[in-house]
Amino acid sequence: MKPTTDIVKQYRMVPEDFLKHLFATLGIVIGLVLLASLLFGVPEKPPLTIQTYANAHPLSFEQVSLRALDGQGRIANYGPPYNHGTGSVQSGLQTGVGILYPVNTATDFVLHPLAMTAAMNPTVKSAIATFDAAPPAVQQRWEAAYTTALTHGHVVQGTVITPAGHYGPLPSLMHGFLTLGQSGLLSGALVRNSAVTTRFDNQNYLLFLQGDPLHNDPGTQSMKGENWGIIHPAVNGYPGAWWMTIPTWIYQWPFVANAAAADALALSIGFLFWLFLAVTPWIPGWNRLPRHLGIHRLVWKTFYRSSERVGTIHRAS
Repeated sequence: MKPTTDIVKQYRMVPEDFLKHLFATLGIVIGLVLLASLLFGVPEKPPLTIQTYANAHPLSFEQVSLRALDGQGRIANYGPPYNHGTGSVQSGLQTGVGILYPVNTATDFVLHPLAMTAAMNPTVKSAIATFDAAPPAVQQRWEAAYTTALTHGHVVQGTVITPAGHYGPLPSLMHGFLTLGQSGLLSGALVRNSAVTTRFDNQNYLLFLQGDPLHNDPGTQSMKGENWGIIHPAVNGYPGAWWMTIPTWIYQWPFVANAAAADALALSIGFLFWLFLAVTPWIPGWNRLPRHLGIHRLVWKTFYRSSERVGTIHRAS
């Protein structure tokens, strides 16, 4: 049925500055967002940094640092894409990818940052020289002895005190490293990378606290995997990332949760689900499901009622 009148001419046309309209609307939205964030914003838990961890847990910090030095830490024995370890290898796919971002934790995490402070600290400079000059077997004896000593150590005014023993230069190295961590300068030393043109690379800074620090911290907020931590907030009393419920749910499936390659399986299932949705328009039968469900008729019920009324008039005439 063709319209008999030009509906456009029934309206009075007035000039309009759309650019002014756009920026005015943007300003109002920004103002509302800022006001809502002030009134209802979720307080954030301070991030876990190397400096805060070194000051709050000096003994544990030295233990983490020593494991990086002796090759027993989480990243030291992680495996691809960082090194040839096997501690965190989930699947053949991970092994096949190979070492893309090589990390030597003893050198990259401990000795290189300490070497940057050696010019200002003669004690550290001498300790590094002694450690480097020792045969690997001697270094391992020192590391094993100091590892045991740290289990009996205690903290006095931010300094780790251990029983007397034959540890070589390790007490000086670890004390210097702890001081570096407590000062906040270790973060910058780990980020600095002369092999990158920008001279900054966040990889080592992000990996340094992998292991006990990052695994134990979520437990203080009931945010571990067994608590479905991904949908819990860092501050109690506020809603978490509820939209992550489905990915978290996949991790609770027994064949995923108990698999060595849990992450690979969860990501693969998520990808297959996305792929299924992406090809839905081309799946015979399935692509006609919306037509059979009739949801579109419910959404556009006013339009369909008017169409049916017009069709009835035409049939009657």
